[in-house]
Amino acid sequence: MMAYLIMMSSRMIELKRVLKPEGTIYLHCDDSADYYLRMLMDAIYGESNWQATIHRRRTSSHNDKVFGRVMDTIHVYGAPPKNDVLMELDPEHVATSYRYEDQRGRFTTDQLTGPKTSAGESGQPWRGYDPTHIGRCWSVPRTGKYAGYIEKRFIAGYSKIKGIHDRLDALDEAGLIYRTSNNVPRLKRYLMPDQKQLASNLWLDCKDNQKTAYPTEKSLEALKRIIEASSNEGDMVLDPFCGCATACIAAEQLERQWIGIDLSPLAVKLVEKRARDELGLMGGIQSIHRTEVPKRTDLGQLPNYRTHKRTLFGEQEGICNGCLVAFPFRNFTIDHVVPTNRGGTDHVDNLQLLCGACNSTKSNGSMAELIAKLRDQGIRD
Repeated sequence: MMAYLIMMSSRMIELKRVLKPEGTIYLHCDDSADYYLRMLMDAIYGESNWQATIHRRRTSSHNDKVFGRVMDTIHVYGAPPKNDVLMELDPEHVATSYRYEDQRGRFTTDQLTGPKTSAGESGQPWRGYDPTHIGRCWSVPRTGKYAGYIEKRFIAGYSKIKGIHDRLDALDEAGLIYRTSNNVPRLKRYLMPDQKQLASNLWLDCKDNQKTAYPTEKSLEALKRIIEASSNEGDMVLDPFCGCATACIAAEQLERQWIGIDLSPLAVKLVEKRARDELGLMGGIQSIHRTEVPKRTDLGQLPNYRTHKRTLFGEQEGICNGCLVAFPFRNFTIDHVVPTNRGGTDHVDNLQLLCGACNSTKSNGSMAELIAKLRDQGIRD
């Protein structure tokens, strides 16, 4: 787990570097690393930039164990979603909220007044009910999705009715006003055929539907929902663990630009195959298969690393970074934290001072290996 988190932290830091201020990052994981990654993301992106934690059902219940693992987690950081995301209505919500029913269908009731008084028409009594008496005024819908539904199904020209009492009359004549036992008029709000609800952080409708043999393939529907929430047509989508290319496929179908990156040579073949088979992009995708270790290009021309010795001596306060013992300046050797043969650079952030003995013990190994050796020798706790 420690090795995994180190691997992820270096990648999350680089992704933060390239993420635009208006961009959002979604980190998908299972419950074995969920809380570790949440802490990691808080540290790198800032707790205040956490937007949500989504729980997604990836499979149906298992019969092979008690408390089968069927959920994954998606941590969301950065800018809040740009667009509303809609989901199918929860049947339980429909049953409890739209509990009335007539020949037209299921409906709930909604207020026809707002929280203030008015000296105009909206404050005048209508058919025996005075909203001013209870410190309110008429607030009768004229625009919006449900008003459009009223005009389409029940009252032709409804949006052109300007007078508040005239709209109340029209609603009442169309049978769209419900009166309570206290004779309070309320609007009948019918369940519309295409009605949906804003997405919550519990996704039960995006189970994985494997199209490839890739072990970490995700739901196309879930990835489309993510992309629609945080981007618009023409925006760039980056999947740095693109695997079998599902995010790339989703981005292309939604008319976004996209980049996919993966360490696996198999991923390159899968991306090309799916782009050809599912998108018809015959030769329309540029893929690069790199075999060399990528090098940083954002550091500029670095000075000789040995010029940092006095700076490091001051920063380490004359203490060896290995055995943690103080030594004179001349006893130190400048050393790479991550060896150059493992991708380390000459940047000052990758440099340290070691005493002669520690430098000899470390040789061409990593700092983790040096510390392990020093602990075995009883030199370091």
